[in-house]
Amino acid sequence: MDNRRFKGNRLWLGLLLAWAILAGILSSFAPSASDVVTANKNAGLPEQAPSIIAEHELEKHFPENDGPPLFAVFSKEDGLTEEEILHFAQKIENLRINEKYGDIGTIPLSKLPPEVSSSFLSENEQTFFIPVTLSEDLEGNDLHAAVDDIKKQITVKDDIKLSWTGPAGIAADAVELFTRADIILLLSTVGLILVLLLIIYRSPLLTFIPLIGAAMVYVVVDKVIGLAAEGGLFGIDSQAVSIMTILLFAVVTDYSLLIFSRYREELRTHELKHRAMRETMRHVKEPIFFSGSTIVLGVATLFFTLYEPYRNFAPAFAIAAGLMLVAGLTLLPALFALFGRKAFWPSIPKFGDEKADKTSIWGKLAERVIKRPAVFFISIALLMALASWNMTNLKESYDLLESFPDDLSSQIGYEQLKEDFSEGSLAPGTLLFVSEQELNMQNLQTVIDELESMEGVDQVTAQGIPLSEDNKSARFTLVLEGNPYEHEAMDIVQSIREKSDLILQKADLPGTDLLISGETAKNADLREINMRDTIVVIVLMVILISIMLGLQTRSILAPIYMMGTILLSYTATIGLSLFLFELFLGLESISYRIPLYSFVFLVALGVDYSIMLIARIREELKTMPFQEAVKRGVDRTGGVISSAGLILAATFLVLATMPFYELKLFGFIMALGILIDTFIVRPLVIPAILTLLGKYSFWPKRIAESAQKHKGLTQ
Repeated sequence: MDNRRFKGNRLWLGLLLAWAILAGILSSFAPSASDVVTANKNAGLPEQAPSIIAEHELEKHFPENDGPPLFAVFSKEDGLTEEEILHFAQKIENLRINEKYGDIGTIPLSKLPPEVSSSFLSENEQTFFIPVTLSEDLEGNDLHAAVDDIKKQITVKDDIKLSWTGPAGIAADAVELFTRADIILLLSTVGLILVLLLIIYRSPLLTFIPLIGAAMVYVVVDKVIGLAAEGGLFGIDSQAVSIMTILLFAVVTDYSLLIFSRYREELRTHELKHRAMRETMRHVKEPIFFSGSTIVLGVATLFFTLYEPYRNFAPAFAIAAGLMLVAGLTLLPALFALFGRKAFWPSIPKFGDEKADKTSIWGKLAERVIKRPAVFFISIALLMALASWNMTNLKESYDLLESFPDDLSSQIGYEQLKEDFSEGSLAPGTLLFVSEQELNMQNLQTVIDELESMEGVDQVTAQGIPLSEDNKSARFTLVLEGNPYEHEAMDIVQSIREKSDLILQKADLPGTDLLISGETAKNADLREINMRDTIVVIVLMVILISIMLGLQTRSILAPIYMMGTILLSYTATIGLSLFLFELFLGLESISYRIPLYSFVFLVALGVDYSIMLIARIREELKTMPFQEAVKRGVDRTGGVISSAGLILAATFLVLATMPFYELKLFGFIMALGILIDTFIVRPLVIPAILTLLGKYSFWPKRIAESAQKHKGLTQ
């Protein structure tokens, strides 16, 4: 007996050692993913985007430092004196930073005409701002370090407030937010899973086994992604690292609970633990494989997006999902097998115990659904359709500042500028004229007058000497009246682009192009690209995951209703979330990234539970009638799926600890969607549909035909 136990344990011990050795080797030299986060080139936009073309043309015709501006905002309630303003301007002019961060550009305020220099002081003389232009090559941690270096050099008296904002200040604050939140996120995730497992299962070892497995997988995933990103294979940002951490611990815990649930069943019918585990894996390997594969395929669709942050999600999350899948088939069963029955202490399953036949609350619920499937399906579908209708009120925000805490420097500075200046002063755009012939200011002034007469345009002013040396290009600053990050500002940019040919024709400027660069122009391009990427991802995910479901169920009809319920769950989740956000938070819009990210992860994760349920029902169909198999499938998977769903939802709610508001909302949406899928779609809607379809549930292979060999089976 001992020899048989030893031989049975060798496989699992070998798998555990392989993972431990791999994690140890990678930890000795590979960087973490968070160490190699990078900003996106061209703000994530493709080279052919109009705003990026404008930036390149601007650099070509006006070859000077034209990186992101950092605004130093000085304010004083009693008003700023002329001496104080001159003092601040001189301090800014004398700024020096580490040469590795490149050159910085400052405005020699004392040398500018009074009408130009006065534009930096508010009418009430309480606020003065001056821009500092950083190197365009700065990004991520280097940008944050450069901004921090600048901040340390400027000090003010107690009665004067100094804040730093503008595109560079916003980007630097975003880096700082994620840097200080990563450890909190990881510890909160582990702590929450630990507490929930203890409460639900009351088994100390069962609590630690998933966390041990998740920790080992996390190390391997983190280091592999770090190595790939450091080697330049792809980039990764802080937001991706945060979401990946949550996803990894949650999914590994899900796989652990699926293995645990079936292992407990098999230990009651197999005396040797290694045989019980092999039988367990014979039954759960299919749902784990298809579950992991759908996650890989789901995130892989992001490869086909144009927006770089979306596209960079794909390889990082595909690596994570792939390694989680491998761990679910190797590492996790090895951990459970080596602990054996002790893993379930103090409730140790005994060989020959018949308690497994007791019907759970989920089995009783399935009985009610099977008796009245139409009532359950129609009533739930109508409620979810009603919630889905609210998606028509979806408004997407492109204002990163809306996700920042109120006490952040860039937020304070922006609010100060908003109060005393035009909102457009925060991120002015640049108008660039490029012509085949020499330009003259008289014709250009005609264009400027036309633009300033447009609704929403505050002013168009010259940037120093507007004409280039060859007089064939000119640049001007475009300041809009409203928030430069809102849709109205983007609409104005689009309107200028559309009318540019006509305006140039009126000004007698043939062979001239009018280009617009800046934050608003980039967001206008991003809005169009985001719409395109969203459509592409949705279509590809629906097709690919439907194919995977078809392979798993060996059916044409099953993927249709499984995918349909998942899509309905997603739309209902977004619609209900929008209603709650407006009701309790007063939010009228959410970040443009949330709907797409929510779709990818809710669909990829939501399909997991349907796969687990359908796989168990198909297994039970081999030995019992159809309706009894449905009831048995819900009964046997109810506990594990509900526990996994609760833990997964709670884990995404950990994102509420992040200081970044966008992640808070994303975490809430994910938690709500998972709960809807766990407690409504999986135990109520799916069984109702199966019962209504009856023997055609897995068409073209009818249930009656597949069960003919079993005596006494009914439809």
